Amino acid sequence: MRSSLFLAAVWLLFAGMPLLAAGWGETLSREEALAQLDSRDSSERREGLARLAEVGTAEDVPYMLQRLHDHEPLVRGMAEQALWGLWLRSTDRTVNRLFQSSIQMIRQREIEEAIETLDEIISYEPGFAEAWNKRGDAYSHLGDYDRALADYQQAIHLNPYHFGAMQSCGEIWLERSDARRSAEYFRRALDLNPNLIQVAIILYTLEERLENDHI
Repeated sequence: MRSSLFLAAVWLLFAGMPLLAAGWGETLSREEALAQLDSRDSSERREGLARLAEVGTAEDVPYMLQRLHDHEPLVRGMAEQALWGLWLRSTDRTVNRLFQSSIQMIRQREIEEAIETLDEIISYEPGFAEAWNKRGDAYSHLGDYDRALADYQQAIHLNPYHFGAMQSCGEIWLERSDARRSAEYFRRALDLNPNLIQVAIILYTLEERLENDHI
């Protein structure tokens, strides 16, 4: 249920990911990029993350998540971008092409068309978590929160680290005035990514309400 501005930013990130690492770390192997995540040099940590956005696998996500807690803000920012870059790509070129089109459709408010395209992607590659997440976003745009929640839950099932889908679930439950469920999802998202400042602010307010109301 994230905003259209967020969706636009995600699409731009995905479209621009090759530029992110171009000329910077492009000769690193996946193993070398992983090793650089533990470097004392923050620029090397960022370089490793940028490379993993292009060549990383699901197995690398726990190591990339650690950099969301890095003491350097630029590294934390790169870690979030790299994780999205990894999640937003399939190993299948056709799926990637269709997926980019679906995100563009959502940006342009062509929601029904986006859902049809995402249906096709999910039928072809049901294990692609981000297709479920984006279809959840599309259903959220239509106000179909039951279907959106079902898709977000499937995205989380396929990718237990998906703080974005958790945030979206929290926003839907907030919209439904269920403070406890909303807070639960926001906490899970923040445990994975403490840099979600807006989520942290909302969670603080929710926890105060829960405590004061003894809900």
